[in-house]
Amino acid sequence: MDARTPRSSPFLPLLLLLAALSTVFLTTNDRGHFFRAYGPHAGMTFAHLPVAANLSPEHHFLGFLHQTLDADGAPTYKPFNRFPIGGYALIKLSMMPFEDDLWAQIHAAQVLMLLFFVATAALAYLSLCRLTSHRWIAFSATLLTFSSTYWLYLNEMVTTEMGPDLFGVMLVFHGMVVFVQEGRFRQLLFRTCIALLLGWHVYALLLPFIVLGLARDMVRVRPADGGGSFRNRLLRRRFVLVRPAAARLLSHRCAMLGAVALLFGGSVLTFNFANEYVALEKGLTQLPSVRSMGRRLGFSEKFNTINAELLAWSRVVPKQFHRIAGMTLPYSLPGGYVNTFIKWPGERSRGLQSITTGIIISGVCLVGLAFVRHKVLWATLLLFGFCWSFPMRHVTYMHNFEALSYTGVPLVFFSLVLLYLHRSFGNRAIKGLSAAALLIFLFSGFQMARVGYSAEAAEFHEAVVADFETIRRMTEGHVVFIPQNPARGAFDVSWRGTYFFLTGSVVLTPAEGNRHLADFVIEGKRVPGPALLTPENRLMFLYDRAVYDRQRESGASGGQAAGPSSYENARLEKQ
Repeated sequence: MDARTPRSSPFLPLLLLLAALSTVFLTTNDRGHFFRAYGPHAGMTFAHLPVAANLSPEHHFLGFLHQTLDADGAPTYKPFNRFPIGGYALIKLSMMPFEDDLWAQIHAAQVLMLLFFVATAALAYLSLCRLTSHRWIAFSATLLTFSSTYWLYLNEMVTTEMGPDLFGVMLVFHGMVVFVQEGRFRQLLFRTCIALLLGWHVYALLLPFIVLGLARDMVRVRPADGGGSFRNRLLRRRFVLVRPAAARLLSHRCAMLGAVALLFGGSVLTFNFANEYVALEKGLTQLPSVRSMGRRLGFSEKFNTINAELLAWSRVVPKQFHRIAGMTLPYSLPGGYVNTFIKWPGERSRGLQSITTGIIISGVCLVGLAFVRHKVLWATLLLFGFCWSFPMRHVTYMHNFEALSYTGVPLVFFSLVLLYLHRSFGNRAIKGLSAAALLIFLFSGFQMARVGYSAEAAEFHEAVVADFETIRRMTEGHVVFIPQNPARGAFDVSWRGTYFFLTGSVVLTPAEGNRHLADFVIEGKRVPGPALLTPENRLMFLYDRAVYDRQRESGASGGQAAGPSSYENARLEKQ
């Protein structure tokens, strides 16, 4: 099924691909667009932005969400070191030139994620060029894959788990292709180490490559001696052990690749553990990263019991095939049953139709592997998502963005289908399909640009960030108390977003019972009086904690504190 490269400019498909991919920067240009109305987009972003913002030599590069104080006033930290430092360091570098502008920091990190999106797609294209020997097939398969609902919705989500991590996966896969075709092994080792600085997903790519590579070279299928018909020769084929397994494992480069990946990844993880141990002074089993790792691998009995129904294979398997369907069908094509995941409709989004579609797509890919060269590479790309999502079901069951780990499935599916069409109808049909793929990607991107966006919400979000910018300058280096989520019911971002807005401050919450240690209080209600320090703010307000508490105790502010919310005040002012 491999095709010959047509006679055309070798750079034209790549230039068109990069031009098409660059349109994502245009469709995310509106600042209000960043806060999508549904999904994990903002929540995941504001779980990672404060970790990156707090990364510094001052705390020995401990990745933590926020700093607080215990009952005695001693500083404590909430680490978020479950992931390698590389992605956080890059996010931090992108934000550093804009320390005084919260919006600019958010958008700098957002642009970084979009750059990873473009680079990931470009690496996928280069890999498929080598595997299919046809640039236009690689062009079409790449654009169709990255036109999916999941990719276009999540490509700007600021998180180390998807953007940098999947870039590392495609970087290593391209290295695998170069290694198999040209024998360049050192570059594959180097790429693997780079990928492990960005995330852990690369292990799910290495697993099938190493296992299949060892199996292929240790065991060969040879026909038995003698003639006869093709049927008889086929029946007499037997497996022959090429070398003793132990000797083969010691000498094989696949085993060396696995050893390097384990040693380097273990070093990165040890760095995380050491940072947490120094900062928290807890035992190894009590470190947040260790506990999180145990939960993600299924070793937390309490977590397994609470989520037993959701973790059952009868729920997990259908969800994965639904995600495969959503990853394969472009957003602009008919198939609302896949696209409805954005509105979080629950079980309806995993209907029988989408699950069946995912099963058929996976089956076509498995059958197609019999007709291509470099079967180990194709199988590795296909199995990557399965090797991540099923063993890690204790975390992937709840996060729809984990669907991106199935990127290999549509890449394989579209490549195999296009190779078959090329063989049947020739280059002219493939070029026509390439034009269609380009239009589908562009149309899908511009459609997705309006998902969850409204001018009113955009104006509101900008006002909140502007208020926090003022508050941040006044509270940096001080202790801030927040009685409740100041944006609850109005500001559609995670509670963790507050930690990013107040980077540089110590944040206290009611659960910690140490309000008396705070210098300031942040409320989402305007309470007139001497305690109010930000009278020009529209939605979020800063108060002197001591004056504010005396005012509350005297009852002078009782009526106002129960007044309209900040969002309602903003609407009244606008009217």
